[in-house]
Amino acid sequence: MPSTAPPARFATVLGLAAVALVVALHWVLPVTDPGTGRVTTAPAAAVVLAAPLALLAAGIAGVGGVAALARPALPFAVVAVPLIDGAARLLWLPVALLLGELARGTLLRLHLRWRGAELVATAAAAVLFDAAGWWVATVAACWLAAYQSGLLVRAGTVDRLRPVHGLAVAAAGATVAACGLVLAALGPGPAGPQPTPSAPVLLGFVAAQLGLALAARPLIDRWTAGAPVAGGLAWLAPRLATVYLWHLPAVALVAVVTVRVAGYTPPAGFGPQWRSDLPWWLLSAAVALVAAVRLIGRVGTALPRTHGLTGSSTLQSHGRLEA
Repeated sequence: MPSTAPPARFATVLGLAAVALVVALHWVLPVTDPGTGRVTTAPAAAVVLAAPLALLAAGIAGVGGVAALARPALPFAVVAVPLIDGAARLLWLPVALLLGELARGTLLRLHLRWRGAELVATAAAAVLFDAAGWWVATVAACWLAAYQSGLLVRAGTVDRLRPVHGLAVAAAGATVAACGLVLAALGPGPAGPQPTPSAPVLLGFVAAQLGLALAARPLIDRWTAGAPVAGGLAWLAPRLATVYLWHLPAVALVAVVTVRVAGYTPPAGFGPQWRSDLPWWLLSAAVALVAAVRLIGRVGTALPRTHGLTGSSTLQSHGRLEA
């Protein structure tokens, strides 16, 4: 049965899940150097695998315009990229979302003409790119497939699928991804090892995340029907890009203060110290993130006429804090 709930709420929940996954990679996993307090961004493979859910959400409801991505991303690029190892990886997703937003009209018209065959063509292109060893093109094609999947959901192409069908799609995707991982474990391809997963793994993850999202949609629609939840999602939606990017500088600030100033030694693994320290570590990072959202969020949600003044002052204040 077609969903009667606003697609923006469903998309915001998916985007929130994608952001929560990336935040967990940096706030829960031990990524802080015990000696220097420097935080290292999650590996490229983890960032790439976490992105399809966000791209699926963007395909369903869009991203609110180019400015909604540019305003939190520009200060992040100036402040965080030079100071945090691998921070530029987090900009891959906003760039992909920006390109998807610019091409949204064309992709919608393509879907109206091809009725889903364009998704098959994109997946086939990803496999061909992977066979040629072009890992950047492979990731781009797989991410495009995730975005196109969101367009299919928005257009109602998959409305006839029931939750059990979504679970079947998820199971099939997980199987494909598992087979891809097994093949990768047997040895690198002809082009040698790649920094990102292969096309079967990426496409399998796209299918698995799409299937789980479709299976959970009736529950999500019922949960978001209430006014408090709907209002909270409406408030959160324009701030998701800020949270996605600025959670990393937030935890980097906490790491620098606790290690260099307070002399704290972060755990290197998931031992007793990690479990006992995790609550106050998460609370400290959350406080820093709230402050960042309040400051940078003014740039991310401000009107264009206030961008110049607000962006400049925010960059200066965060540059001093992170340095």
